[in-house]
Amino acid sequence: MTEPGTGAILSAMNILTFNCGSSSQGFKVYRTRSAGQPEAIASGKARNVATQTQAEPRVDWQIGGSAGSFAADLSTHRLAARAILGLLDEHGVAVDAVGHRFVHGGELFTRTTRIDAASLERLQACLPLAPIHNPNSYSVIDACLEALPGAAQFAVFDTAFHAGMPVESSRYALPRVLAEEFGFRKYGFHGLSYQYVSSQAAALLGRPLAGLKLILCHLGTGGASVAAVKDGRSLDTSMGYSPLPGLVMSTRCGDLDPEIVLELVRRGTSADQISGILNNQSGLLGLSGFSSNLAEIIEAGEAGDPDCQAAFAVYAHRLELYLGAYTWLLDGADAIVFTDDIGVRSWKLRERVCGGVESLGILLDRAANRAAPADRPSRVSQPASRTQVWVVPTDEEQVILDEVLAHLDD
Repeated sequence: MTEPGTGAILSAMNILTFNCGSSSQGFKVYRTRSAGQPEAIASGKARNVATQTQAEPRVDWQIGGSAGSFAADLSTHRLAARAILGLLDEHGVAVDAVGHRFVHGGELFTRTTRIDAASLERLQACLPLAPIHNPNSYSVIDACLEALPGAAQFAVFDTAFHAGMPVESSRYALPRVLAEEFGFRKYGFHGLSYQYVSSQAAALLGRPLAGLKLILCHLGTGGASVAAVKDGRSLDTSMGYSPLPGLVMSTRCGDLDPEIVLELVRRGTSADQISGILNNQSGLLGLSGFSSNLAEIIEAGEAGDPDCQAAFAVYAHRLELYLGAYTWLLDGADAIVFTDDIGVRSWKLRERVCGGVESLGILLDRAANRAAPADRPSRVSQPASRTQVWVVPTDEEQVILDEVLAHLDD
């Protein structure tokens, strides 16, 4: 354990990271020592958590040289956390500290925070800010406090990466008194992913973050966003007060004329019903009427389905708009980086948005793009391309670990 105030790990300690999503719960245990790199000794994911699906809720795991999967009651994220903690205890994996991904810290949290009575109260105040994510993460924190009372625990915030956005990016054109009263501003999300991928991009380009201009595309099977990053800092990002605006997503609408919401209200649609429409019934699913999975939509579109063809076109068009806007904002980018599931797996999307823009100095290597692996970084632009294009898998758990290690003395 780390002795308080020493600032150094004096002996081996195990740090558990929880990456809590809306319908999944990833975990990883790192063993750290005073010398050498941390080693992942356990990892896995609880799948189909708190969701209605034909697939069986299960926990997949790897511990040491063993691996397995078991069915469990995962009707809540708290139960998923208990199942994972029970698994670790069964295999003799002790936990000395825990880092929790917490999506939305609002204006109350702009940096990683040790969890104590005071911070718990402030975390509760953040629950309404991201109703699909924050309550789940809070329930996992509560389960860990109950099961691991001696372990130091930390909340690591997705919004923290964007906390320093300039005023022209973060403010909405609303009455200032109203915006200040309710905290209406752009917060941005996927910050853990952007923190990791930006540092990886600097290493891959062989340059320090200071001086680099990056456009980072976090394209997940649930949420998706883009960020313009200069000198390692977020200049702007496509998500806003909530994770709803910006890109077209699997079931979220992305950018929308607010008058549409007002018209639904006038027609008697409740706030909860509108939230369900915009968050759960829109996006690729709403456009295609077929699937929320981009790969399935592309395949059906190639087979002749006009709605799926339109869904892919709208998805790509919205991404192109943000790529263009952020290229202008940065006065040209050193690199465009694609990450997360869709970002690293869909060569067809990358070809669609990065092909045919040679006049902008982006020269895609089509062969490299089609062959790019999903499990390691790969450059998919030609050597002569002024803006490099990269595929880089993200690692949010690594960022959670780094943040915990940096704040053990807090």
